Amino acid sequence: MKKKLPLILILLGAVIAAAAAAAIFAFNKPYQPTSFVADGENWSAAVENGSELILSLNDASAEWSVASSPECFASDYNSVTENGAEFHIIALDEGKGDMVFQSTKEDGSVEEYILTLSISRHQKTYLQIDSVAFDK
Repeated sequence: MKKKLPLILILLGAVIAAAAAAAIFAFNKPYQPTSFVADGENWSAAVENGSELILSLNDASAEWSVASSPECFASDYNSVTENGAEFHIIALDEGKGDMVFQSTKEDGSVEEYILTLSISRHQKTYLQIDSVAFDK
């Protein structure tokens, strides 16, 4: 009986050490930002470095502007291209939000489009854009 107790303690210690090593490796894994591209009719969005989005709007016959922004992401600059407009959007906080874009045509008509982003936080520090949708 006395010989079985130390063997059980050794096995228990080995299991605890293996679990601790696995936990250390899991929590110290470096953050790898995800990049992806989403395409639709007359638009494309490229997520770069995990928390930046380049939204390309391919309608040169309209003037594009941001009508409203959520608290979790914002457009920090935009540019006019030969195909339409390009907006650079950055993640500010985790959550899901809608950004409203206005398209003003040459005849004065205005249409609204909604960009929906879902943003999560990784390793308590890094923001990651998880999903992108752009609808009229």
